[in-house]
Amino acid sequence: MHEPVVRQGLTACVPPEGRLFALDWQHASFRFSPRLVRGSGQERWPLSPYPDGDYVIHLSEDFLTGSFGHPWEESLCLFGKGLLAAVSAEIDDLLGAPNRRSGFSR
Repeated sequence: MHEPVVRQGLTACVPPEGRLFALDWQHASFRFSPRLVRGSGQERWPLSPYPDGDYVIHLSEDFLTGSFGHPWEESLCLFGKGLLAAVSAEIDDLLGAPNRRSGFSR
């Protein structure tokens, strides 16, 4: 499954005290510390990075790193040099070749 790869990549790109925004169109949004997300009894990772019918965005506080899930395209856009470096090989293996890189279609 690709979710742990994206979650681990986003977590690695956020400073220890940093937070992410998790936005799901027409639903509750969240601001959370991904380094504090653990198992039972602790804060959970809000929202899947992959869309389940709505747009979903995970975004760093500086707006330089994140993911954007498009529900109708069934696509996942990752951005930020650190995130791309952290996950690109695994994501390509899991999801196949990207549809676009830097805004250009393949």
